[in-house]
Amino acid sequence: MKNYLFHGSHASGIETLHATSKLHGTEDTMVVYLTANPVYALFYIWDAAHNKRTGKYVTCFIKNGKVYYEEQFPDQLKAFYQGVSGYLYCIPHTEEFARVEGWEDMWYSPKDAEISEVRFIPDVYEELLKYEREGKFEVISYEKVAPERIRDLYEHMAQKLVHNGIVKQPDCEEAVFYQTYFAPVWRMALESVYPLQRIEEINNS
Repeated sequence: MKNYLFHGSHASGIETLHATSKLHGTEDTMVVYLTANPVYALFYIWDAAHNKRTGKYVTCFIKNGKVYYEEQFPDQLKAFYQGVSGYLYCIPHTEEFARVEGWEDMWYSPKDAEISEVRFIPDVYEELLKYEREGKFEVISYEKVAPERIRDLYEHMAQKLVHNGIVKQPDCEEAVFYQTYFAPVWRMALESVYPLQRIEEINNS
């Protein structure tokens, strides 16, 4: 098997990955980031229309070569990835790529990366389940996450929604995302801004 680095995307027809990301810890060094772990790359096949959010919401990490996905609401993995298709773009792992310090299986290059091979993924969720059966991937289900971590996380999310004014823009993309997947967070944000009567009016509008 060829030695590849990977990039996951919902977009088709990519031929070159451009160095448009700022290198961590620098002011203006632009690079292209890739991973040596194909499972990790799958999580970046993000369907904005399906998930109601343009920006990716990825909650996974790599430890000792294995990918772990932490759910922050019930059945998060299935909600975001079941029925979603996309592409795994493969780039030869040459000496031009350097390791990203502090990140396992992550690499970067200041040069654009030419695609060598493309693998179509008809259903990201089903593909991830295959890797799970092989022991290369593990879901940390919502039920197994410590309640205090969820509480702290939700409080932080709610504060951000208030601070950024999202709670007063209920029809914007970010607000719809939280209303859909993080209903308790949205409720907490509303309760910190509006009286109960007004919240009921908003929910019924």
